[in-house]
Order: sequence, then C-alpha cells, then structure tokens
Amino acid sequence: MTREAFLPRLIALFDGRPVRWAVPPQTVGDYDGRERTLEVFDADVHEQRDLLRRFRPVRSELEAVTGGPVIVIFHTRNESARLYHEFVVGHQDAAGGRIKPGRVALGSR
Repeated sequence: MTREAFLPRLIALFDGRPVRWAVPPQTVGDYDGRERTLEVFDADVHEQRDLLRRFRPVRSELEAVTGGPVIVIFHTRNESARLYHEFVVGHQDAAGGRIKPGRVALGSR
C-alpha cells in the first residue's frame, strides 16, 4: 500500500474531513519529516484530541508505509476556509458536495 492509497481510509476515519499529505514548501523553511506530514482540515481545537485517538489504531500501519513517524497537523475550520479554500472546496466537490454538520460555510464568518 502507498501513502496516497491510505488517504480514503483516513478521510473516513476523520468523518469525511479533507486530508492530504503536506505540500512541499515554496520557500526556505523545510523540516525533517515533511514527507510524512499529514494535514487534516476542518478540525477545530475541541475536536483534535478525539481525532488523534481515532488515528492511534492505524498509526503504526501508516508509519510502516511512510517509513517513519507521521506528523499530524490540524487546520481549524476558519483557517481551512481562509488559507486552503480551493483544496477544501475541491474535496467537497469530490465528495458530492456534502458538508459535515456544524461546519463553517466557506466564505462566511
């Protein structure tokens, strides 16, 4: 299995939230482990601990696929909408436009 093939499983695990592997930086400032960094969008602070608990059972399997420790970065709903609008909308389109209950609509404040 590849790390890309793991993404649908992770999306399901995280209740349909957009998930991707970190994009290489456009500027200086890279860090060791970027190739093993998982970004989870639409995850507000009060939800993140639960999401990490859900991730725990598959973590070792995913780390075997990626070749080392996986770094998880959460983006809140507001920051997902503000900074990653195109990616989040693309994920919604691919998922048939379904929006998770309680989610901030993109473009609203």
